[in-house]
This record gives sequence, structure tokens and C-alpha cells, in this order.
Amino acid sequence: MTINRKRKNVFFVRTTDEEYKKIMEKVSASKMNKNRFFINAALRKEIIIYDLTSIFELSAQISRIGNNVNQIAKKLNQGGKISASEINYLYASLENINNVIMEIYNDVSEKQE
Repeated sequence: MTINRKRKNVFFVRTTDEEYKKIMEKVSASKMNKNRFFINAALRKEIIIYDLTSIFELSAQISRIGNNVNQIAKKLNQGGKISASEINYLYASLENINNVIMEIYNDVSEKQE
């Protein structure tokens, strides 16, 4: 029984164990199935893989800073004072966020070259 498929042509490719391992790592990292990965790789010539761990780290840092700002605002609204260490902590956190943003920018810039 023949199935009517849009994609009915098949390619067979021979690889070494090393090549196969590298290809399968890229397929896994791309979050695509093998068929889609190979079609994209062949037709679009380049598959760009972005490491999103720095974005997740950035999101977590922003969340922590938001919590700290809320605590400081509550303290000030209740007539309290903020310490120099609290201000220094916020500055350090903002500097960390800036560093992560620069890493993301550099990673994306390198991959687009």
C-alpha cells in the first residue's frame, strides 16, 4: 500500500561514528526532529543554536532585584531607612545583569558573523 506523502524522496548518508555523534548533538540541541533538522541544514545552510542559559540566569537575577526593590520600597514607606549595604547589593546586582546582557550580546554577535 502506497502512502501519498509530500516528501517522498529519501537521502542516505554515510558518516563516521565521530560525525554521527556531532550531528546528533546538533539535532538534539536544535530541538528539531531529525528530518526537519536535515532539511533546514540543507536549505538554509546554517543552523544557529543559541544557548538560553544566560537568558534564564538574567531572568532570575531580575526577579531577585525586583523582590529587593519591593522590600526596600516597603521599608521606606514605613518610615525606615535603607543601609549602604542594601544599596551596594542593588548596584552589584545591576552590574551582574549588565554583564549577562553583554555576554548574550557577544554570543549572538559571534553566531551571526
